[in-house]
Amino acid sequence: MLFKHSFFYRYVAPYTGRLLFNVLLRVLSALFTLVLTIAIAPLLALLFDTGKAESAMTGGGLAQSGMELLENWVHLSVVTNGKYETLLYVVLALLSAYFLKNLCAYMGLYLFIPIRNQMVARLRNDMFHKFMILPLSFYANQQKGDLISRISNNTQDVDTQMLNQIQQVMVDVVTFIFLIAALFFISTPLTICVLILLPLIGVLTSFLSRSLKRKSKRLQDTIGHISAQVTESLEGIKTLRSYNTTGYALRKFEAENALFFKLNTRVFRRLYSSHPLNEVLGTTAVALILVIGGYLILSDKSLRPEAFITYLVTMIQILPTSKNIMTAYFTYQSGKGSWMRIKEVLKADEVILEKKNAAEIHDIRQSIRFENVGFTYGKKPTLKNIDLELPKGRFIALVGPSGGGKSTIINLIPRFFDPVSGKVLFDGKDIADCKIDCIRALSSLVSQDTVLFNDTIYNNILLGNPQASREEVIQAAKMADAHDFIMATSNGYDTLIGDSGTKLSGGQRQRLSIARALVKKAPVLLFDEATSALDTEAECRIMQAVQQAGKQNGQTIVSVAHRLSSIRQADEIIVIEEGEIVGRGTHEELYEGNSLYRKLCQMQNLDNRTTTPQARQQNEIQ
Repeated sequence: MLFKHSFFYRYVAPYTGRLLFNVLLRVLSALFTLVLTIAIAPLLALLFDTGKAESAMTGGGLAQSGMELLENWVHLSVVTNGKYETLLYVVLALLSAYFLKNLCAYMGLYLFIPIRNQMVARLRNDMFHKFMILPLSFYANQQKGDLISRISNNTQDVDTQMLNQIQQVMVDVVTFIFLIAALFFISTPLTICVLILLPLIGVLTSFLSRSLKRKSKRLQDTIGHISAQVTESLEGIKTLRSYNTTGYALRKFEAENALFFKLNTRVFRRLYSSHPLNEVLGTTAVALILVIGGYLILSDKSLRPEAFITYLVTMIQILPTSKNIMTAYFTYQSGKGSWMRIKEVLKADEVILEKKNAAEIHDIRQSIRFENVGFTYGKKPTLKNIDLELPKGRFIALVGPSGGGKSTIINLIPRFFDPVSGKVLFDGKDIADCKIDCIRALSSLVSQDTVLFNDTIYNNILLGNPQASREEVIQAAKMADAHDFIMATSNGYDTLIGDSGTKLSGGQRQRLSIARALVKKAPVLLFDEATSALDTEAECRIMQAVQQAGKQNGQTIVSVAHRLSSIRQADEIIVIEEGEIVGRGTHEELYEGNSLYRKLCQMQNLDNRTTTPQARQQNEIQ
């Protein structure tokens, strides 16, 4: 399995060593915090001349030993150097401890930054890699804008709401533990009273965080829908304006935005509820400390005033620390909504899987064969028991009514889908047993949905074969009847074509797609309505050039066409209706013997003669 989908296993565990060093720095920072805390009592004893505080601590242990050591040092210094000079030494020591505390804290943050950024980069890489290998069926059920939101907004949320909180908690938890230990050493009765409140805090926090996690997931889904609607509206702005439906798009967007406002308000209300909860519990804890501490000082005489003040100072440091931990926990739960949306992509079924010991295949020497192939979209069968052979070097055309399954046959060859039943064989080898990259390297696809990138004309053609020379690119463009219009642009082959080729006409975009397929020089050329945007004359020229090049190079050409003039010269025409082959043969054979094919020809005013493209052009002129 490619991904282990536990967040900590995949994105935190690889950096365990560096994180442990980071924790060590946090521990040092917490130790210096503890030193600053226990140094308060000796400082107060010095300032108020209370003498050595042998009984200041009731718990004993490390904190008491540390305080006694400091008190002995202060007492010795007072005897040797005097009170004022000793005070200066104490203040310098406290400043040094404070500096070291913050230096360790800063170094921890400094070292965590690249770890955090590497985690996010790895997460984005994993998502994009998954996008590249998920089957086409996955994208049929997804909105492009929503997927963009997941790899941009949601990964950023994971960074700020989860990874950042891990960093914060590392600081606060270590500090909290040391400070709680100090409280126990100073006064166990007081600390027990404080800890009574912790189970209550845990119950309330758990209740609020579960609700926050659910609402955060819905909030992130809404953000994805908003992003998807913006993407669709911008891509279809011409259609929206031509039909005067911009108002409809605006109302739809406003409805989604209103839902986002409603959910966002609820999420932040729950998130900010942790602050007053902390304040109430913190104030209650301080009140209990004052009451019980006053009793221990005034009546029980078991706690000295400077120890009580030290305790209060320690509590002042614990309250914001515990508040930060709770806030981090709430924020972490909020970030889990984004992580759940990311995990939906990472855990999506790849469907098209490559076997462990898949075979390599680098050429097609004989044929491509469909052996009893069946395929289903949803509940409706698209292909039924297709038996078809595509011999090497032949021009095979697929024709028939829309929705008959022609494009599905094309998509099965590069293994964009796997058949539900039967096999697709390359030279007798089941393509399911071969490496996916090898299978796709053997074919070039040109579909009716032209896809170009915001780059130069040259780079868009070169995408078909990055190792091709400039001469090969130009030759492919000439075969695709694109060279003349390319040279007429402002910078020739180095002209930028805009987002999705918006600076070009539909026919020009289609020509570039054909050139890109030709420069790849794959053994199989797949044309799925590849010339639908071209005029008849250009179509004839291109198909003639492609067919001649195919014969010279031994390429197999498989073409889906509704305009039958483009495939009239095919070596074999396959007629497909409702997922079944209902006829096969040459143009003349099918015209005479297949009623469906003859009907399609008559609708396009084609006779039963097989003529060359040049002859057809001459007939049209006459």
